[in-house]
Amino acid sequence: MDIKLQIEEIIEQKGSDFELSKQFKAYIAEYKSSLPKLFENNQGKDFLVKHTKKLDSIIDLMYKTVLRRLFGNYLPMRNSIPIAIVALGSYGREQLCVHSDIDILIVYEDIKRYDTPLIIEKLFYLALDAGLKLGHRVHTTDDLFKASNEDITIKTSLMESRLISGSTFTWHETGRQLQKIRLHKQKEFILAKIEESQIRRKKHPISMQPNIKESIGGLRDSQLIFWIAQTIYGVSSLKDLAGTLFSEEEYKEYRIALELLFRIRSALHLVIGKQEDKLLLE
Repeated sequence: MDIKLQIEEIIEQKGSDFELSKQFKAYIAEYKSSLPKLFENNQGKDFLVKHTKKLDSIIDLMYKTVLRRLFGNYLPMRNSIPIAIVALGSYGREQLCVHSDIDILIVYEDIKRYDTPLIIEKLFYLALDAGLKLGHRVHTTDDLFKASNEDITIKTSLMESRLISGSTFTWHETGRQLQKIRLHKQKEFILAKIEESQIRRKKHPISMQPNIKESIGGLRDSQLIFWIAQTIYGVSSLKDLAGTLFSEEEYKEYRIALELLFRIRSALHLVIGKQEDKLLLE
């Protein structure tokens, strides 16, 4: 039976939250078991994008389930509920690896008639009980700018955000705040990220057993290039600068190398069965 029909049946029969989470847990486990086959047919970035889109659909369905559960047959239009569920970091870039944490941001307006904190709480409990590894932040739209200035990690993750589900009105206001964040103290941000990368490279030097993510020339260095480019030029992809800041051929070589790193890291996660980014000799 289709997962949506199964969930609807549980809600109609006034089943428990446990039954709902159990249904989602079984659905997620079945999907995870299909990942090796998916990887055979779609390696590199294609595999990561397909994996990301599947997680988007699961989180979106969880949100719909929570709303259906709370509002019953009197479900308002989702745009009128002031909540936006946003993907961050590698999840926002559509580069999330199989066993990496799923980083999301919930942006909301605290309007009492909708009891947004309760909706958010129900969503997190459902995701947790279903076995999703969520790393999450919760902010009102007005609080985003302040939060980004308190921690460079928060600012960095916000720069790679993408709407998963929820109100487009809330997401539009979030976008305004994100643009403000990007333009704030750009030089200080870039210098801080470069200093951060120098510390990281000392911790993960060139090795026969490189860390695919953190070592010199790894995925984190690729992300550093993008963060700097986005801060200075406001681009959404490095491809936008091909032919101007660097040649088309240089960009092509970079993409081929990046594709290899994506393939190796995904294969590593699938073979070991957990989050592991160090390419061990064995």
